[in-house]
Amino acid sequence: MQGVDTYHTRPMLEAWSQLREIARLSDGQVDIDFAIPLTEFSRLPPQPAGTGERVRGRAQFRREGGFAVAALDVDGTVQLVCQRCLRPMRQPVVGHARIALVASEVEADRVPPEFEPVHAPAGRIRVRDLVEEEVLLGLPIVPLHEDARECTQATQVEIASVAETEADAAMSMQKPFERLGELLKRKE
Repeated sequence: MQGVDTYHTRPMLEAWSQLREIARLSDGQVDIDFAIPLTEFSRLPPQPAGTGERVRGRAQFRREGGFAVAALDVDGTVQLVCQRCLRPMRQPVVGHARIALVASEVEADRVPPEFEPVHAPAGRIRVRDLVEEEVLLGLPIVPLHEDARECTQATQVEIASVAETEADAAMSMQKPFERLGELLKRKE
């Protein structure tokens, strides 16, 4: 087909998913607002399908003390499994980090203590990777419901249900050796 331009459209990549040059971000004082679906974070525990949960926030890139830095604010909720009652629980994650983006270990050694050094291979980074790290840092090592009564209430309902089921089973179950003692006494 001569004279006809054909092109393929593809969805526009979100700013948080693009591999970006840190020098351009910091020198240009770029701010990137984000709302990243939890499904984009490969290191998080699997999330229930269809919840549409997102981590929201902003990454502000600047230059400070000769370093490319990012001020990162995150806010979201992650579903985890309570290790006390083994039931799902929602864990809020709110964080703020000041990150120095460095190209080498030598450069990381010079980062002032108010910044967290993060390696940016070839001077490039994805905002998603920074956010995922901050979310992981905000999760508890052992997830537990904040209020233990949440576990107790769930457990009491389960115990009552199990006890009721066991009682029903006991009533309907035959006991083949129940009268064995009586039979043995008669033979004596």
